[in-house]
Amino acid sequence: MLIAMMMAAALMGSDEASASVPTEIPVGATFYTRADAQNFTMEAGYYPPKAKRLEVNGSATVDCQVEANGELSRCAVIKETPPDVGFGEATALAFLKYARVKPEEVEQIGAGGWKKFTFRWKYAD
Repeated sequence: MLIAMMMAAALMGSDEASASVPTEIPVGATFYTRADAQNFTMEAGYYPPKAKRLEVNGSATVDCQVEANGELSRCAVIKETPPDVGFGEATALAFLKYARVKPEEVEQIGAGGWKKFTFRWKYAD
């Protein structure tokens, strides 16, 4: 179910397009790639481990580069609330692994363009 929610969130992201790295991405940000996402396992009920231990809700905004086929090639975390509990990295890796951009959005953004996504995490034990 989480994957389905992420796919829906992917399709509702904002239209941010630019072939160069967007200025909103912090200097020194980590860029996650599809190769990083291949090693990421998101089982049913997945929640970032540190956030789960702290029993906190959170959100993350990532900016991702879109390929011509709608796949995402790399993502950087723009905002993570609360910081440093794993929401940003988990969001970036999950979007790289599971999200796709609709063909009409790819046409609008252009291959190599960027698209922002925000995902909200809700803790439930």
